[in-house]
Amino acid sequence: MRKRLLVVVSCSLASVVFAAAGQFQPLNVKTGLWHMTKAIKWTDVPPQMAAMMKAAQPTTTYNSCVTTKDLNTNPWANGSGDNCTWTVLNSTSTDMEVRAIGCDFGKNSGMTAEVHGQIHVVDTENGTGSMTVTLTGNGQTMHGLASYTGKWVSASCPAQ
Repeated sequence: MRKRLLVVVSCSLASVVFAAAGQFQPLNVKTGLWHMTKAIKWTDVPPQMAAMMKAAQPTTTYNSCVTTKDLNTNPWANGSGDNCTWTVLNSTSTDMEVRAIGCDFGKNSGMTAEVHGQIHVVDTENGTGSMTVTLTGNGQTMHGLASYTGKWVSASCPAQ
């Protein structure tokens, strides 16, 4: 009886481990150079930061060099200048849920940033994403909604 129970428990644990491992698949996109467009809209902006936020470009573009390793994290974070620490919460070949902390934006104003978002692969050469951003500090809180589009450009990246 104990052997049978041990086999059942072992098989159950193995299926849980395999199921958990299956939820983190790399995104199915081409590696190499990607051109990214990011648009962000801020709400709940404190009066003392309103002028600064109004002067900031609402839409920016950047290039991201995506490696095979990057397909297991936020692949389009490279080149954004945000320098966040990313954690993948869930990932399939077409969709990824991510969270970020420690981002550089807001630090100059004594604020910290938290980001939560979704990345969606349209096909191997196109992707989209949306992220909610919360900046807190100095007794203030700001919220932002960022949308991303990405287009694969080439298999190689320019020299760094």
